[in-house]
Amino acid sequence: MDLHRPDPPAQTPLSPLTGARASARGDLARRFAGAREASVLLVLVLFLAWIFFFSSARSTFFSPFNMQNLLRNIALLATFAIGETIVIITAGIDLSLGSLIAFSGMILAFSVNALAPRMPGAAVGLAILIALAVSLVIGAVHAGLIHYLRLPPFVVTLASLTILRSQAMLLNKELPISIADFPFLGNLANGRLFPHSAVPIPIPVLVVAFIAIVTHILLSRMRIGRYVYSLGNNEQATRLSGVNVARVQLFAYGVSALLGGVAGILYAGYGGQGDPLSGSGYELNAVAAAVIGGANLMGGQGSVAGTLLGATLLQVIITFINIKVTNPSLWEGTVYGGVLLLAVMVTAIQQRRKSM
Repeated sequence: MDLHRPDPPAQTPLSPLTGARASARGDLARRFAGAREASVLLVLVLFLAWIFFFSSARSTFFSPFNMQNLLRNIALLATFAIGETIVIITAGIDLSLGSLIAFSGMILAFSVNALAPRMPGAAVGLAILIALAVSLVIGAVHAGLIHYLRLPPFVVTLASLTILRSQAMLLNKELPISIADFPFLGNLANGRLFPHSAVPIPIPVLVVAFIAIVTHILLSRMRIGRYVYSLGNNEQATRLSGVNVARVQLFAYGVSALLGGVAGILYAGYGGQGDPLSGSGYELNAVAAAVIGGANLMGGQGSVAGTLLGATLLQVIITFINIKVTNPSLWEGTVYGGVLLLAVMVTAIQQRRKSM
């Protein structure tokens, strides 16, 4: 032994509790880094950075007026995309949302104009309740047909898409119904909180923030949320474990239709009228936002945060195209379809890697 060299200090071993905490933090960081939400957020940040530093559209894209419109469009899409996400988690799909948006908007406009002469003080509130109640009944019908008659969700909601669009057109002989005389409805979509501040917040952002918080709590903290994910992973096992599958499906399709009704009210307020052509193709936009955010079309996966990020990424891309491209509306289908296909491909690759 070398008498002039001191012995190295003994290392204090980590306590089991400290080691467990460090391991848990490491696992959480790895899960977040590998989560779809993190990937979508990274793509979104990089795309926004590219626009800010390298694109000639920078001044227009980041103008206060464009930011207000962008936030409103994100909120409008996310409102009904969150409902679609819940259905997809159960291994179902709701293809009726685009037509439901038009139908609920027409119900709202028809009801408020019919009620205003008789009860002017309560017409707006009652019309909103009627539109939401009708939407909820439609969702309940979807769930009943899917559960009790064992019909495929694709067929049920596709049929509903065509029926609701037809009924929206029949309601006023294919003509829109104005709600310009009811400013409250217009303010729901076009109003802003703190309008004279540096950062005014569109009212639909507040609406979707409330919806997102409530839905996140239901899916992550409540028993019904566990049942929703369980149903998507294995319906037979969920039924054998004693879960009332009919109630879970009623919850999923009911919430989806209810949020479709909320979106219909907001879109009617945004345009100042109930429009029977409103929402055309929006059901695929909702599916795209959900899948981009990590929802698996086979069921069992998805989150509210992911859907919000998916809706944001889609609307940022669409807004950029609107600024840079001639006839941008012709490109929207390509963007939604292309991004949806890419997201499904990424999900398939990730599942194959996990199974290897």
